[in-house]
Amino acid sequence: MGKNNRMSHINILIFVSLIFIISILNIFSPKDKAISEVENRTLAQRPAFTWDKLLKGEYFREYEDFFADHFYDRENLVETSRYITALKGIRREEEVFLVQFAGQNVAGNVDVEEDEEFSKVDENEEIDGENIAETEVLAEANEPSNAEPSNNETAAAQVSKNKPADEDTATTTGNLLILNDTIMEIYKFDANKAKYYANMVNAIREKLDGSVKVYSLLAPVQIEFLANDKYKGLSDSQHEAIEFVKSNFNENIIPVNAYSAIAEHKDEYLYFRTDHHWTALGAYYAYTAFAKAAELEVVSLQSFQKGEAPGFLGYLSSVYSTERIKNNPDTLVYYIPPVETDMRVYYYDKESGEKKWYKGSVINKSYADSTRKYYIFLGGDFPLGVIKTNVNTDRKIMVIKDSYANAFVPFLTPHYSEIYVVDPRHYKENLIDLVKENNIGEVLVLNYVLTTNFSGFIDSILKLI
Repeated sequence: MGKNNRMSHINILIFVSLIFIISILNIFSPKDKAISEVENRTLAQRPAFTWDKLLKGEYFREYEDFFADHFYDRENLVETSRYITALKGIRREEEVFLVQFAGQNVAGNVDVEEDEEFSKVDENEEIDGENIAETEVLAEANEPSNAEPSNNETAAAQVSKNKPADEDTATTTGNLLILNDTIMEIYKFDANKAKYYANMVNAIREKLDGSVKVYSLLAPVQIEFLANDKYKGLSDSQHEAIEFVKSNFNENIIPVNAYSAIAEHKDEYLYFRTDHHWTALGAYYAYTAFAKAAELEVVSLQSFQKGEAPGFLGYLSSVYSTERIKNNPDTLVYYIPPVETDMRVYYYDKESGEKKWYKGSVINKSYADSTRKYYIFLGGDFPLGVIKTNVNTDRKIMVIKDSYANAFVPFLTPHYSEIYVVDPRHYKENLIDLVKENNIGEVLVLNYVLTTNFSGFIDSILKLI
């Protein structure tokens, strides 16, 4: 046998061996992974066999997708491919759209009407926590005064008196950036409105007893952490905006540096691709920043019981979507607290206006199979939620919030005996009285950064103090 023949046989043997080894590895490799952290998407799961699927040809198509998503060491192969592609200077085809998001406010930060009613009939009925209103336009306005309130004016009245004026113009063009399979809100800075927000937090501080600690947490949105500067540059700097708000706080406001905590982990799955909210993981990192500000010992993520709800197409995908987005839904991950919790949700009866309550849940798994998977966190938005825990402490906190807080609040449960969750879009009573009557020692104002532009939302808080 010639040398060339021997080499050919060796090459064939090596090739066959590699195929055999990879096949064995594929057989025994785990197949239960639901999320690709590299691609930030839900992986195809093993299809259930039915004769109907087999005859229609669907079963083998689904199994092919499953096999491709769970190929041995796939994520490392994807990373290597991306690296080699980058070295070659090859640009992948991109889908990029700028969308004018006219007439709606994705944050659910609505201007509360005087006659707005909120009700809950029974525990199984969904609450509409994603209220949509007209988007507030970013426009130049008269700068609010920083003057001290007169003896005849409350702090809240003084802040409201200096509210920036909204110009009667159309919504900003390019409210949303769609980049491949990800939809992101674009942020535009308005100094006057940002100052108005800061003065609102100051007013809360002024109305409370000096012993009550007041924290402020502004959550950044996803576009801030894009690696591509070209697209990131479509949005104003959220870091500078948050620092601007901070610079207008009174000295006794305690700012929470969630921005740095998020930035440190920006390559992880911290924001949904199809929704405007952060994931529970993003909320957890923000919680670690709050724990530092509040002098709490951080509870490890491993202490919480992890659950998943795949197939999540968030609110933004209902505003604008593509085939790429529809075919790559998010997976909503939630974390069940390691402590016992008892939650009451208070609402106002539509007919009588009477304040009533029903039993709620910090993590409501009943929404896992619904189209409103984000309601897994607290069950959605409501006027007031009171969470009592079995934690042996006298610490109590009130969270004044938008929907960004929903994924955040469960992480507070190991630290407080009572947590009061207030949504100013729906609550109708005095916040200061609520603090005093329940001996609440801490107040956290938690909203996402776009809230600083929604003067109607700010007004809804001022009306309650």
